[in-house]
Amino acid sequence: EDVYMATTYDEFVKAVVLKSRGGGAAEFTYDAVEMEVNNMTVRMPHQLFINNQFIDASDGVTFNTINPTTEETICKVAKGTKQDVDTAVNAAEKAFYEGEWGKMNARDRGTLMYRLADLMEQHKEELATIESMDSGAVYTLAIKTHVGMSIDTFRYFAGWCDKIQGLTIPINNARPNRNLTYTKREPIGVCGIITPWNYPLMMLAWKMAACLAAGNTVVLKPAQVTPLTSLKFCELVVKAGFPPGVVNVLPGSGSTVGQGIADHPKVRKLGFT
Repeated sequence: EDVYMATTYDEFVKAVVLKSRGGGAAEFTYDAVEMEVNNMTVRMPHQLFINNQFIDASDGVTFNTINPTTEETICKVAKGTKQDVDTAVNAAEKAFYEGEWGKMNARDRGTLMYRLADLMEQHKEELATIESMDSGAVYTLAIKTHVGMSIDTFRYFAGWCDKIQGLTIPINNARPNRNLTYTKREPIGVCGIITPWNYPLMMLAWKMAACLAAGNTVVLKPAQVTPLTSLKFCELVVKAGFPPGVVNVLPGSGSTVGQGIADHPKVRKLGFT
């Protein structure tokens, strides 16, 4: 539609440039919790993130996430169920086998990851403030290490996207056969990720960036006590232009969501710390 409506060459060029820079997309809206903290307005998602949408848990249950510095409730967060795990894994599997992600050129995948890192850079003060509130990290540590190293990690792995290559291996070349053997590295599918409460965003980055660079899709369960930066990260995933189902984040208990991810037959690999 964008191409069809750009009826002159100049309009077409403007549309291409705008789209390539991440503009022109519909504004992403969700039910946000807003707080005035650290001389800024902080907007935080508090629901499950599945298929590029923030939604309530299937049974509507929530839990309180606490600021460990003040022991006050920051907000209520949706508590995922095994049904939600199944929904998220199926969305990730569909994105891998049928969606745009599975068909995407590796270099374009890297472009999305670079764009995501740039958005994290633009929102680093907000991310660090949320991380400090939710995990109790000192703000200066949060902005330099928790957030800064997460950005560096995504940029590092973005550069790997088009450099994951196989090998050609010399084997018996006796006549009349001219034999050749080669290896081909391919993504494996849906990866489950379970992260701890210390360095919530950085643990997400260390695990997820590698999975995405290789072309996999992910379902992540953040620690129940520190879910907020992982959910804020999901907002940036949508704004960066990632296709639906590539990244899914389910806050909740380890015994339900974590165990559900570990047990799910469609999860091909599990990262756990």
